[in-house]
Amino acid sequence: MSMQQIMFASLAAGGGGYVINGSGLFNGTNGYLTRTPSAGNSKTFTISCVFKRSELSAINIIFVAGNFSAAYLGAYFNAADQLIVEDYTGSGGVFNLRLDSNQVFRDPSAWYHMVIKYNSTAGTPSASDNGVFINGVQITDFQGTETYPDQNDTSSWNTNVAHRLGWGVNVNSAYYLNAYVAQFAHIEGQALNADSFGEFTDDGFWQINDSSGLTFGTNGFLLEGGSDVVAGTDSSGNDNDFTKSGTVTATNDSATNGDA
Repeated sequence: MSMQQIMFASLAAGGGGYVINGSGLFNGTNGYLTRTPSAGNSKTFTISCVFKRSELSAINIIFVAGNFSAAYLGAYFNAADQLIVEDYTGSGGVFNLRLDSNQVFRDPSAWYHMVIKYNSTAGTPSASDNGVFINGVQITDFQGTETYPDQNDTSSWNTNVAHRLGWGVNVNSAYYLNAYVAQFAHIEGQALNADSFGEFTDDGFWQINDSSGLTFGTNGFLLEGGSDVVAGTDSSGNDNDFTKSGTVTATNDSATNGDA
């Protein structure tokens, strides 16, 4: 299938005028956040990330749990600007989850809200249990075969391995994220759709709502806003803070207030 520019509704301020206070700018050279959790629920979880790209036509790793040379769950853009979400078992080219978008993401002025839901506990896990959403819309157009977990497959996410936002090593080369990140969140024990984090307005905009009231679970976290993303500060109430390495700069630019 031919690649098409992906088009989704723009982001807007959430209900009640909810605003994310800025973002962290990852410099694409050495900046990233890392945390190694205790082992938790690796069969059912949700990941939310709000970001704006600063570099196109280059590999940009959004996040990875584990190591690309072994078992991992990661989300990244390839050099063709396609979004890749993979959960690799670390053995024989076998993936629990593999959803490589056929669409391309080439608007450096656009904010994207990515939600990844993973649930291997269903009798026959499928697209209704697992998926990737961008700005409220589930991606359904993929390169090659869609791969979903078998029942009770365990992911690398939420295991006792390093979880990094903004950096990873792929095929012996280090790749960093060159992008603004306004939110990075993890919900343990629930596979949520995008509408748990936002909603469509009457005029077709995808609006981000307040996520602080969600039930995050023991290993869940919410990094949101410029200063908290830069410092790796978890505002979910769990104190599951990340550690910053290299340069991540606080900015006023966010998905809900523009470049204020």
